[in-house]
Order: sequence, then C-alpha cells, then structure tokens
Amino acid sequence: MKVIHRGIIKFVPGKAAEGMELLQKMIAVGARSGAGPWRCYRPSIGGGDVGHTFIFDTEWDSLASVEAVWEKPDPEMQALMQKYDAIVENHTVEWYTPVSLES
Repeated sequence: MKVIHRGIIKFVPGKAAEGMELLQKMIAVGARSGAGPWRCYRPSIGGGDVGHTFIFDTEWDSLASVEAVWEKPDPEMQALMQKYDAIVENHTVEWYTPVSLES
C-alpha cells in the first residue's frame, strides 16, 4: 500500500537559503538509498512565517520500503542532518494513505 511522507519545515529566520541547499543534498543522498522524487511547496498566503516555511512530500511503495531505507544509516546523511538540525526551528512529519474517489 502506497504512503505519502510529508515534511513541513520552518527554518530559523535568515536560514532558508542555507536550509534549501542542505535539503537538496539530503534529497540526493536519499535518492541513492531508494527514496522517491520529492516535491517542494512554499506557502503563498499566510502569516509571517511563509518566507521560511517549506513543505516537501514524496510517495513510497509501502511503510516497509521506508523502514528498509531508514534501517541503514548513511554517514553522509547523518553529517548533513547535524547541520540541518542547527537551522531548523520546527519540522513536522505527516504520513498519508492515498484514497480513491472513484466509485
């Protein structure tokens, strides 16, 4: 069963450009590990946080495929995460199961 992994990331003010650069590197490392392509969104209307808030999502074939990637820590990813954690104000992760609206 497919699942959608969504991350809502709020960077420390003034660190969005650095954060996006790190995320691009992290996505590349993740792709080598089996993660699917990621889509990125930025809020276009909202409060004062829209300038440093980003939403990313990707689809996985199953939760088992996610676990298979996460069970093997990647040293490059771990190094990137240390830099990333220092500039993130908040990071929320959500998981969704697609549903069909067809009858």
